[in-house]
Amino acid sequence: MKKCILMISGLLLVLGLYAVQNKTELRQPPKGMPPKDFADGELPPPPDGLPPEGMSGEFGHIPDEKEPELTATITVSGEEKTIRSGEYTCEEADKSVLLAENRAKVSVSDSSFYKNAGDSSNGGQSNFFGLNAAVIAKGKSSLSLKNVNITSDADGSNAVFATGEGTVIEAENLKIRTKQNSSRGLDATYGGKILAKNVDIETQGAHSAAFATDRGEGDVIINGGIAVTNGEGSPVIYSTGNICVKNIEGQANGSEIAVIEGKNSILVENSKLSGGTRKEESKHLKEASKAIMLYQSMSGDADQGTSVFTAKDSRLTSTSDGAFFYITNTQGIINLENTVIENPGDVLLQAEGNESERGWGRKGNNGGMVTVNTKNQILNGDIFADEISFVILNFGEGSEYTGSINKMIKSTHVNLKLDKKATVNLTADSYVEVFENGDKKCTNIVSNGHTLYYNKKSPDNKWLKGKTIKLKDGGEIRGI
Repeated sequence: MKKCILMISGLLLVLGLYAVQNKTELRQPPKGMPPKDFADGELPPPPDGLPPEGMSGEFGHIPDEKEPELTATITVSGEEKTIRSGEYTCEEADKSVLLAENRAKVSVSDSSFYKNAGDSSNGGQSNFFGLNAAVIAKGKSSLSLKNVNITSDADGSNAVFATGEGTVIEAENLKIRTKQNSSRGLDATYGGKILAKNVDIETQGAHSAAFATDRGEGDVIINGGIAVTNGEGSPVIYSTGNICVKNIEGQANGSEIAVIEGKNSILVENSKLSGGTRKEESKHLKEASKAIMLYQSMSGDADQGTSVFTAKDSRLTSTSDGAFFYITNTQGIINLENTVIENPGDVLLQAEGNESERGWGRKGNNGGMVTVNTKNQILNGDIFADEISFVILNFGEGSEYTGSINKMIKSTHVNLKLDKKATVNLTADSYVEVFENGDKKCTNIVSNGHTLYYNKKSPDNKWLKGKTIKLKDGGEIRGI
């Protein structure tokens, strides 16, 4: 648990180190690339489709989002209380089973909580402030849950909810079952924090992620357990804050493995996660199918900035018929180390604008900008960036990539940097803007007879001197 906390708190330091180690200065960009003076491995500014910093977008606004007065079957306010070996229920709308507020300190063990009925009357207040949640802590309260079962069978009834700076929920040996829509397993907002060990979570409804943060950010840190989701829009992990999962087996049946919105993060370590959306199952015909998504919805739930997905020593399995990684209307960083990527499709990563069918930026100005950093990592599949997007590939020591880069688009909206101990196996002609290689003889590129094209006008390619490098297996590296 402490390791996950340290990894999240040190995330900015890690990203800074990546930037120092992977300097890339783009001076003469075509349309869709970072601006001329952008340098030092940082990401380009966000796509034009994003709202101004600190402001929500015009789409996805939920009315009546003021913080509500909360009520519960058991309310503990400003005092200490211990609850043991009990069963507690609530069937009233907009009412919780247990509420800890006003700096309360509550310890619960060997107990069960049932929110058997009573739908929320206000979706925004349920999502952001925990209205109608089964168990909720707020107002700098601390709540401990040990050997606790929680069942929710009402719309807009999250199982465990922490909201507000200074509010902390700690849980161990926690079993959660939610049956209706907008009923997540563990959810934190406005700086609330949840720390959990050995969880068993299953959700049935739409918009019911197992692990989630929502408006105002929050932290959810989990070590050990299983998580299953079964509804549309219900990934194992949905982050508008910081979520760390370690030693978790998770499965999303009908949704992505993980989704990050805006300036937020997900860290996966020593875990096995599966999921993905499929085109024929989607209610939104123009939306791309994918296994992991980094995006900005424009709803105002997440601040503008960089989405960061990190996976280490894990196994990620896609059940999607689309790209494994999908980036749109945001900027992002993907860090991968010693993680098995199982992808039945042909596309590893797709950065592109979207049709704005769901309000994700303005069409034509809502591309994806992403940097991929790898170490001891095997990757397979094609990589695409459209004309309003950009991808920076930093394949580090011990990494092996098999696939093609922009083979159909034939645009140079990708930078490729190889460590001398990294390998690229081309499956088709590929196109990059900047090509850097720690092996100046390029013996670490297996061309299979294909050509890697680079922009010979870019100053960052001056080491190539505009020349064509013949590769031993019939392919070449050629400037255009």
